[in-house]
Amino acid sequence: MKISSHKHLATKALLLGSCLLLNPMSSWAEIDSSAEQVTRLTLQGQIDTGAPLSKSLWAGAHNAFASFQWSEGDYTDVNQWYSPKSLFWRGIRVVEYDVYPMSASDNTPKLCHLGLEEATKCSWTFVTVASLATGLDQLSDYLSTHKDEVLMLKLEAYDSDYHNNFRNLIGDKIKDKLGDYVFKPENWGYNNGDCSSLPVQTLRKQDVLDAGKNIIIVTQIPRKKDLCNYHDEDHASKYLEWVWIGADEFDNGGNLSSSEAFCQNGDQCAKDEDGDETFSANYALGNFSLALDATTEYKKDEIKLHGADVLEKAEEGANILELALVEANATTIGASKAPQIEDYVWSWHSGEPNNANNNEDCALSRSDGSLNDANCTQSKSFACVDDNRNWQISTSSGSWDQGFSACEALGNFHFAMPYNARENQDLLSAKNTAGITTAWLNYHDQNVEGVWQANSEYEDIGYSKSAAKGDDSAGDAFDDLDMLKRKLLGTGALNLRSIKLSEGDEGKFRYVRMCYEQGQVVSHASASGNDICKTHGSISGGRFSEITLGSSGYIKAMTYCVDRDDGKDRVVYLKLTTNQNSSIDSGTCTGTSYSLNDGDQIFALHGRVGNDFIRSLGAHHIAASQVTAPLYASDWLDRDNPANGDDERFTKQQQSGNISSTCAASDVAGIVARVVGNKLDSSLTGQKLINNSAGFACWNSDNGGSSSNTTCEDYEVKYFFTKASCLP
Repeated sequence: MKISSHKHLATKALLLGSCLLLNPMSSWAEIDSSAEQVTRLTLQGQIDTGAPLSKSLWAGAHNAFASFQWSEGDYTDVNQWYSPKSLFWRGIRVVEYDVYPMSASDNTPKLCHLGLEEATKCSWTFVTVASLATGLDQLSDYLSTHKDEVLMLKLEAYDSDYHNNFRNLIGDKIKDKLGDYVFKPENWGYNNGDCSSLPVQTLRKQDVLDAGKNIIIVTQIPRKKDLCNYHDEDHASKYLEWVWIGADEFDNGGNLSSSEAFCQNGDQCAKDEDGDETFSANYALGNFSLALDATTEYKKDEIKLHGADVLEKAEEGANILELALVEANATTIGASKAPQIEDYVWSWHSGEPNNANNNEDCALSRSDGSLNDANCTQSKSFACVDDNRNWQISTSSGSWDQGFSACEALGNFHFAMPYNARENQDLLSAKNTAGITTAWLNYHDQNVEGVWQANSEYEDIGYSKSAAKGDDSAGDAFDDLDMLKRKLLGTGALNLRSIKLSEGDEGKFRYVRMCYEQGQVVSHASASGNDICKTHGSISGGRFSEITLGSSGYIKAMTYCVDRDDGKDRVVYLKLTTNQNSSIDSGTCTGTSYSLNDGDQIFALHGRVGNDFIRSLGAHHIAASQVTAPLYASDWLDRDNPANGDDERFTKQQQSGNISSTCAASDVAGIVARVVGNKLDSSLTGQKLINNSAGFACWNSDNGGSSSNTTCEDYEVKYFFTKASCLP
């Protein structure tokens, strides 16, 4: 049967009130995005934001385009129930797309799967298929309201037998549709056209956010060939600009191979000392792996990963859980064993966090290893980890805030939260060894209710939220809290930098755009020069005005007026005033006036929009001290070759003209270093290095060598300064 009959069945299921029919949500009416298991998975997806990708865990969906519920394509053999965007709303964070030309004469990138590799053309499916462009829209549409999330897109894109330039067309579509969302290899320091290997041992989701980005795109196709030789620049230069080719991988001797295909279901995994290719062995080496189930609707009885089997793979060390037929409707296609959203969840216990009595802001590890929120003043032991991620329970107990000192008392340990399911099992073992059932975790939402922060020192950001005034029922709700979450999840250098207001021909306010600048922090990743903007309402004639804030500027006051329009309330006037004695306004104040001026900065907005009018408005406030100055990064510098060692110290760089002569060592905020050539982070070389106020260096004598016996790698360094004047 062609998919037209499937569409009929899906419609019939809706009419009959099957399990597909869920409570409509304003965020995405097709699905229930507020279900408690979705909340748990969504929170879990940000626990590992500060972890290297090799320690991250991703809820994934295989062939996410081949969906019952996505009207863009009629697929006769589907892998998913929900559309790609709906999967994101349900907590999925990595999707896989198969991209092939439409036909021998039509090179349009389309989404279809046939398994014919270079010989595939989507016309052979004999059904309507979605375009890659439409598939990419699914990611950008979701991210327009979730700028605090990091998504991964896995591409199956072979060289085409029919079109030499096909992968470059894919690159063009990525640029057109995803543009500034994508974390490109050049953001990590690769040159354009390089075969760039995903640096999973060092790259973090936090680095992606700190670069002003949201998406990682990677391919591991073909799996059995030299990936870099296959994806050569001759026919893939635009593709290489956006797509990471495989990943860095270590063997048991510590040797690095770049651009290797992910370890997948025990295949192509790096072997441990015993020759095993397990997820566990691969994880221990610091590599990246994939647990894949490619089951289709027609083979639904062969579903491999569902229920407890999913977390079993995660606990072994798999990084991506790329499942098929996620939450597929058993009534319609008979997928009774379809994996469920809760199958991905290793962290929060069912029904948690619940903020009981409105005073549960800190996370506890329960006796079974799952999490619940609790009052932070309870006296408990603490979960501690060392730099090698070995877990130990503190010898003392106390309230949550005492965890930092309690773990430090153990030696080289710090108060921590497990990154993933495997670490959580290690913590559970440590608790059992210590005879402890519950322990505090470095995981809390003390700043903003529902915004959980992991593995960080607690700093009160002075958060408050002013209620929206106006019509609380008209139109659709909007909330730019995701911008504040992004600031908290990254390293802070995200500040409001410009505002644009507009009024319609009738002289009433109707549009606001607030743009944020992601400043440079200490990271291998370079911050984007593009602003991240949030817009509400519609520009329709009339006057518009725009203002740019200075480097330490913020909005200190807001006045707006609400009046009736066509029988409903609407915001007819808005004025914003900065701490730098400038202001911007739009419209004419009639009706009821509201003022917000509490001395803090107004960081983001929330409210409702209907018929292109802003119907209600409120604000998120944080302390003025949270305006974080960006750092200024040098180029990658390599002034010395390691004949007697590698000397990249501050004074030597200054003498070489790489740092301004007016700059002092006290102006250095941080230094990162990597090996010239393979770009391996200096921390992974195993060498004894100098990285302090004097700068960066490697001495042969510290690493078993001498002036005639070179042992130091050749490093390149990037300096980060608090002053722009330090750059030459």
